[in-house]
Amino acid sequence: MAATVETVSRVGPCEAKISLIEIRDVRETKRKKIIERAAELLKKWDEKSLEQSEIEEKIDKDIKLGEIVVWGPDNLPAGPEVDSNPELIIVEGRADVLNLLRIGIKNTIAVQGTQVPKSVINLAKEKKTVNCFLDGDRGGTIILNELMQLLKLDYVARAPDGYEVEELTRKQMIKALQNKRPAKQLKDAKKSSIEDNIYDNKDGALRKFLKKLKIKDESTIIESINTIQTGYSIGFSKSLEKLFEMPVGEIFEKIRNFKDTQYLIIDGILTKRLLSLSINMKIKFIACKNKEEDLSIPNNIDIFYI
Repeated sequence: MAATVETVSRVGPCEAKISLIEIRDVRETKRKKIIERAAELLKKWDEKSLEQSEIEEKIDKDIKLGEIVVWGPDNLPAGPEVDSNPELIIVEGRADVLNLLRIGIKNTIAVQGTQVPKSVINLAKEKKTVNCFLDGDRGGTIILNELMQLLKLDYVARAPDGYEVEELTRKQMIKALQNKRPAKQLKDAKKSSIEDNIYDNKDGALRKFLKKLKIKDESTIIESINTIQTGYSIGFSKSLEKLFEMPVGEIFEKIRNFKDTQYLIIDGILTKRLLSLSINMKIKFIACKNKEEDLSIPNNIDIFYI
């Protein structure tokens, strides 16, 4: 047929010469378009699809996420057995609660930061055993110090140094929980290690104490300690700028307004609440009349009795 077309010498009233340049298979062109489109669709499908292990992990996560409850007046993330179980495990955040649900631990509650909510303290009083499982970093240590001040802690578990509970594998979590230590052992160890951080005015150790802190102008602190009004408190910045002077009864509520406080002098008793707040504010030095009974002092803060 193609060769026959070339024999045509006239088209209508005009002379014509027809030459065949190329023969194309239309089916091949269609096949090529189909293959290109199929490859494009397959690529998009691969990008959106998950591996079997990823599918299993996502299903597991979605199931566990559905088990997290919102607990108490502070709307804290918790496991579904936080109320019914006689034991309690305190963790830092929501992701920690979720990770522990992966290994079937449902009696957890998250404090959501370095300050322990009052509702958690009250909940702990109702439990037979209170444990904590905290990150292996400075934040975990701060929370641990506060917990040991504010409630009766039975056991302490920590993630390996530099790790967070939320990123641990099942095996690592189980191992960390198995290696939990009695809180009493930690308290006794701290008590023996911080004796050098507590000084008594009877020994005339004030100047020695201030030299250890490398305070440039010792006379500012010494004068304030000697002349402080009865029942008052004074706060200084790192540069020894006087930030406030207020009654001791107001300090817990108002000291948050003075975030640069580094040195605190109080003509009164150091309480658990005030110590916990001071740790969170990274105050380095507190001078006070005395401290509450059984109050443990962490080694990142120095106490001087006036």
